[in-house]
Amino acid sequence: MMLINTVILFLRDALPVFVLMAFLLAFWQHCGRSITLGCALGLVITTLIVLQRSTVSEYFEGAGYELLKCLTLITAFSLSAIILGATSQFGRHCPKLVITLLVAFTVIPHSTDFSVFLVGFSSQKDALTPILLGTFLSGGICASVAVLLNLLLTSLKQKYLSQIMFAIFAAGQVSNCALLLQQIDWIPDPGALWNSQFISDESEYGHLLKALMGYEAAPSIIYLAVYTTALMLLIGIAFYARHHGLTQQTKSE
Repeated sequence: MMLINTVILFLRDALPVFVLMAFLLAFWQHCGRSITLGCALGLVITTLIVLQRSTVSEYFEGAGYELLKCLTLITAFSLSAIILGATSQFGRHCPKLVITLLVAFTVIPHSTDFSVFLVGFSSQKDALTPILLGTFLSGGICASVAVLLNLLLTSLKQKYLSQIMFAIFAAGQVSNCALLLQQIDWIPDPGALWNSQFISDESEYGHLLKALMGYEAAPSIIYLAVYTTALMLLIGIAFYARHHGLTQQTKSE
């Protein structure tokens, strides 16, 4: 049971980070160092948050932890917009600092819950072995998905298709803010518009679609509104940057 829980939690929390790496390496093949620095920075900040979680949670009448996760998701979304604008302009390279910070602010909200799980259960008798085994097993699955996604992205002849896929990914990530704010009653929960019986949120396909595009089996109208607004904003930024890049390229010629 501990092995299964570890695999499920790691896939849920780590898969979006691996998906982000696949996108970044498809956009810029030589950003591996920035990704590594971003992961290290994110894990360091995560460690500090986990150590001070009780203190953080006390802020804003017990909603400090959820609001902190929302802040990191919104920051990652803003950095994703910069990334998307850079990829849409011909010949433009994204600053390494932006890549590093994007990875870090993606790692933080997706690693805190798993870190709490590790701290809480690793000290139990006979729990360390299944936790380590589950982590390595699910890590291999995440890496495999990232490699396959990277191969797909690099094989696409139309660059704008990979940019649209990245916009869908980033919109799905920031839409989690709606779920977090509903949990702490900062925004109302109007209930689900529908409940898909075909793919469960807790299934393997559900976790994969959640990481790739923010899939929710039972989304609310607020979740869909946040998702749609974020997606349209990113597509608008990509379109403007592409048009601006074409204009600059025409003038230079």
